Amino acid sequence: MSSIHRRVVPHLPRWMGIVSGAALVLVGLIGPAWMSPLGGRTVSADTVRVAGGQNVLASGDWLIGPQTGRLALTPPMGWNGFNHFYHNVTEATVEAEARALVSSGMQALGYAYVNLDGGWDLKHRNASGELQPDPARFPHGIKPVADYVHALGLKFGIYASAGYTNCAATSAGSYGHYVQDATAFAAWGVDYVKLDWCYIPFRDYPHVPQQQVSQLLARQMAAALAGTNRSVFYDINDWMNDDVWIWARGIAHMWRTTHDSHDRWWSLLSQFKANVGHHTLAGPGGWNDPDMLEVGNGGMSAVEYQAQFSLWAEMAAPLIAGNDLTQMSPVTRSILTNAAVIAVDQDPLGRQGYPVSSEGGHWVLTRALANGDRAVVLFNETGKPAIISTTVEQVGAVKAPQWVQLNLWDGTVTQTGGPIAALVAPHGVVMYVISGLKPMGI
Repeated sequence: MSSIHRRVVPHLPRWMGIVSGAALVLVGLIGPAWMSPLGGRTVSADTVRVAGGQNVLASGDWLIGPQTGRLALTPPMGWNGFNHFYHNVTEATVEAEARALVSSGMQALGYAYVNLDGGWDLKHRNASGELQPDPARFPHGIKPVADYVHALGLKFGIYASAGYTNCAATSAGSYGHYVQDATAFAAWGVDYVKLDWCYIPFRDYPHVPQQQVSQLLARQMAAALAGTNRSVFYDINDWMNDDVWIWARGIAHMWRTTHDSHDRWWSLLSQFKANVGHHTLAGPGGWNDPDMLEVGNGGMSAVEYQAQFSLWAEMAAPLIAGNDLTQMSPVTRSILTNAAVIAVDQDPLGRQGYPVSSEGGHWVLTRALANGDRAVVLFNETGKPAIISTTVEQVGAVKAPQWVQLNLWDGTVTQTGGPIAALVAPHGVVMYVISGLKPMGI
């Protein structure tokens, strides 16, 4: 997804009107004219259909099948070039980053996807209505790039927009071509589709609320992907609506809960706070997405990058690196390859961590793990060092005479029976796995 500050498209205004007689309140029904650059043909909700004649708006029972559901038993891990390269990713870039994903040891730790973001295709389709890869950056097309990635034992992902163009209005979107594009993606060997929400023609649906239109479009692409009979991870980036996490499970494997990230502390904090409250809605088969990692891009300190990696892992968020893997410093590499933190993110129980306290910007988060342990993060959002303390009862366990604390960043192991506490640096975290405790209610 393109950066909010870089976007040509600002947020869609949401206004309300009352339809007289029906007393029906329509929220955000029709976008302004520039959101529908090709003009407005009116589409009735009861006539929108997909391959096979299914009315996906009316049929609320279309769900991800068992085969594709297995793609998301844990959050995805991989790389996406947007945060570092913006729209300047080329065939050579993708291949170099894929090689680095392997040579750095990241692939062995679970980083599997190499994903293209927006801007890979031209603004206009060819005479047959097909997407056209930018010949200057992808002179051989997309399939050879996907084949190269696959030959390294990795998976290949691609970006599409649910509307007429991508957010920067530089590339064709998929609106009106979902089946055609899904078929092309499958033929190219695409394993992951990120569907962005830009230039959506809401005025084509004059009697349907905006949120229902978004659900309709999400279902249309889901059905189109399913119709290819290829297992494809499906990632919805509907940043226009504030309820995607409520309805997206069963339609997609992942859904954005935030606006785009920036390589700045304020953005990290905003992404974290926007995502952490949705912990009851994530789990195997469907994940909350606070956006890609900024680790290693240079706009934050090592302490702050360590905090992002820890918080994302605690929240069972996708670990999609967004830096240049070919130019990683030892510190960046050490953060992205911390196997103990990755193990928390990929824990098969799939419970997202949740906050038990946050007073004064001093956070305590806890996460249940499959083996009965607890992952605990002490997070200091303030600008001053702070001692952050909690108890085993507060983190969801029954107090025992003693238990073991493993610090996931310095490797120290402590046997204790007192508070779970640490001096936490400004903007920093201390992350523990606590063993030897009995979960509450057992």
